[in-house]
Amino acid sequence: MSVIVELPRTWVASLERRLVTATSQTPSPFTGSMEVQDWGGEWWEYDIEFATQSGPLARSVGAALTALGSGKGLLLFTDPAIEPKALAHPITLATPVSGGNVVQTLGWPSGLPAVASGDFLSIGTARDTRLHQIAFDVTADINGLATLTIFPAIRSALPANTALEVNRPQVLLRPTTSVPTRIARAARHQFTLSAREAI
Repeated sequence: MSVIVELPRTWVASLERRLVTATSQTPSPFTGSMEVQDWGGEWWEYDIEFATQSGPLARSVGAALTALGSGKGLLLFTDPAIEPKALAHPITLATPVSGGNVVQTLGWPSGLPAVASGDFLSIGTARDTRLHQIAFDVTADINGLATLTIFPAIRSALPANTALEVNRPQVLLRPTTSVPTRIARAARHQFTLSAREAI
């Protein structure tokens, strides 16, 4: 059974986040135009550089990253580039979904902007956590309903009243390689992690 590690967002010095899609491109032998096959798979990939550490903290960070192994462990990651929000009321799915990029949500402040293009939310907890980004600005109606377009697409059926995490979205990552530790002078430890969404 793989361990789930959660690290403080303050340990992150820099990161690169990208959405990867399962597509293939083939030039037509007749016209030269590109034929694109979209296989529907989408996931997040991250390259994370952690702040240089020394002493007991460096050992703690090293132990946590070592526990991830090389793809055996999971990292529940709160991306520090995603600005936290402070909504007081829970946001939920207003209707069930069976997949796709459009979801109807409930619980937003009445008649006010709900989300902006580029915002993030996550759905699920622990091993079921999935990170999604908002495609368009949305204002809630008078009942607090808002229809969101998100990507990557939802990959499984979710019932109505499923909670959405908008204040502190997270992504569940699996390392794609072992996590190297670079040790500089004065025993200063530097850690870098390459990972993809654990789906």
